Amino acid sequence: MALLRAGSSTLLPLSEVPTPRERISQGKKLSSASAGEVDDLLASCSLEKSKTIDNSLYSSSEKDVQGAVEHPRRHSYPMDIVSGRELLNSQGNPLRKVLLLYTGGTIGMEDVGGSLGLVPGNLVNRLKSVEELQRREMPQCYVEELSPILDSADMCPADWCRIASLVERAYLDFDGFVILHGTDTMAYTASALSYMLENLAKPVILTGSQLPFRAPLSDARQNFLGAVMLAGATDLSEVCLFFGSHLLRGNRSKKTNASSLSAFHSPNELPLAELGTEIRLHSSRLRPPPRGRFRVHFIEVTQILVVWLIPGFSDDFFESLLKSQSIRGMVLMSYGCGNAPARKASFISYLREMNSQGIVVVACSQCVEGSVSIEKYAVGTALAECGVISAGDMTVEATVTKLSYLLSKGLDPERCRKSMQENLRGVILCPPVE
Repeated sequence: MALLRAGSSTLLPLSEVPTPRERISQGKKLSSASAGEVDDLLASCSLEKSKTIDNSLYSSSEKDVQGAVEHPRRHSYPMDIVSGRELLNSQGNPLRKVLLLYTGGTIGMEDVGGSLGLVPGNLVNRLKSVEELQRREMPQCYVEELSPILDSADMCPADWCRIASLVERAYLDFDGFVILHGTDTMAYTASALSYMLENLAKPVILTGSQLPFRAPLSDARQNFLGAVMLAGATDLSEVCLFFGSHLLRGNRSKKTNASSLSAFHSPNELPLAELGTEIRLHSSRLRPPPRGRFRVHFIEVTQILVVWLIPGFSDDFFESLLKSQSIRGMVLMSYGCGNAPARKASFISYLREMNSQGIVVVACSQCVEGSVSIEKYAVGTALAECGVISAGDMTVEATVTKLSYLLSKGLDPERCRKSMQENLRGVILCPPVE
């Protein structure tokens, strides 16, 4: 096995790959360093990336969110929700270690009473018999199974936080992480983790399948092995999604087909890598390694509403919603590049009232591709005058989870609106023009 270094077409033999401590000691004198300083360095260490990376694309994404309030965690996520950690491939190369977190989904389903259902322990047993894992060029893979394993339709922010906690707990012990997940809400989980895992210096790759592992023509084996190879042999510093031979930025991914084996795409950004007869990693599209210490910030504000506009819709429900004061943010699924019915006076009035109550309203497009520019047309300008902000070219999955994350950071509404339009974790390629 070899290390695929970003920006290089050559593979570095694993015998030449330094351990995290060796990489730190090569650049720092640790003899006088405190234990805390060593831990900081270990947590933030990352293999150097090529200087060809276009840092201008991510100038704002590497900064901490300004105005954020660091609160102590209000909730803890117990570790007894996982099975014991098991080594799947003793013949794998011990110089690179990958942790698999099995959360559920179609990939591990079996026929249960005539329909597909989840059976605890089933997928882990199947993975032990995958012959390719035993090859020396594969990283050693350890697996933990969450309990209960879930259909991704049942996933919620508390589950995102549990996954983030597991990555945090094992962060210093592994070179990469693979999260086996159901496809329906995988893009939401990928987006949420990209925000919660701050200063991430290692690959965290989500994957799953459209057909169970047991199915004769299943896509599970290819997706699983591809994710493992990328997590164990590339120096990525972000949350990604691997599906159908393409590696996508997690918060730019979207499920676009309910039945195709190529179910996921990144509508407004090219793939980070393709897996064919060899791995083709596009270094200029990767995020640069972080400079700070890895940490996790949970998403705990979930009072977010998504409203999909349709012609002639009734907006009466906004009145009771405003009286209840039960929401903190709203994502408005608008037409085209951010248009909405400007002559509907009651609707415009409700938006103004939301803005005055400190509710952050973000306009996202119903179109899969393209970007929101709410001031392009007069009907969109009416939204901007009500305090509605643009989501740029973010997906709805990335918009919802980013809004929840920023509100969980304790930002006031005005600062939250500003941060929503910044390129945090590479989530937005075309920031709105002010």
